[in-house]
Parts: sequence; structure tokens; C-alpha cells
Amino acid sequence: MTGLLMRQERSAHESGSSPALASMSRVLVIEAHPDVRDALRVLLQRQHTAPLEVVGILDTLDSLPDIIARLRPDLLLLDWELAASQKATLATIRARFPGVHILALSVKPEMRQTALRAGADAFVSKGEPADGLLQALVALT
Repeated sequence: MTGLLMRQERSAHESGSSPALASMSRVLVIEAHPDVRDALRVLLQRQHTAPLEVVGILDTLDSLPDIIARLRPDLLLLDWELAASQKATLATIRARFPGVHILALSVKPEMRQTALRAGADAFVSKGEPADGLLQALVALT
């Protein structure tokens, strides 16, 4: 499928994993820039602040509602520049998946209020230190 850049992992209950793994928050990263995608993947895989499982990484919003239905993430780490141009997609996600938290990321800190008004649960500027992103993720888990 176009845009899905990381292997898809079965959920803990499908794979018969231990109950400890079942409590992990499933994160779907949607980021347009390859370097930022790679940095987010590494950061999330190496952090130990919260039990997070990266279930996929996308570079586009194409078919996002279908991908969310298939991967069942608890949290979207969303490049706001992608989402801002497709507000209908964000509204669809909110309507179909009310339990999915959305953390918007942007190089433009001034987009915070716009993202929050549009339905994001949290906002982090890409210019902030990684600790700020991890704190925001922990707050949503």
C-alpha cells in the first residue's frame, strides 16, 4: 500500500503476547519528511518513558481511515502540514475513531491553536527538544 513505510505488526491480543505487551500504546506515525520520520521512529523505539509500540509509519494521508481501521492505533503522531490541507480527513478520523488520540507536530509553533481547534488532542513544535514530544505522548497514554 502506498505510504505505509514500516512493517505492520499484529496487535498483542492477535499474536497471543503476554498481558504486559497488551498494555502498550499503539502509535501510527504520519510524517511527510523522510529524515523526520526516521528520527521519530528511532526516538519512539528507544524511549523508555512509556510503553509505546510503533505499528506503522506513513508519508501521506491517503487511505488513512482504512489504515487506522486495520492497524488500530491508540495514538496518531501527525505531521500537521499534511493534515492542515485535508481537514476533512481529520474530521473523518474523529468521527470514526473517537478513542484515537491525535498529537499534531509542526515546524510552525504558531499552528498550535489551529491544530487544537481542528481536533488534535495535543501539539508539539518540531523545534522543541525530544523530551517535550515524549512528555506529550506520555500525557496521552
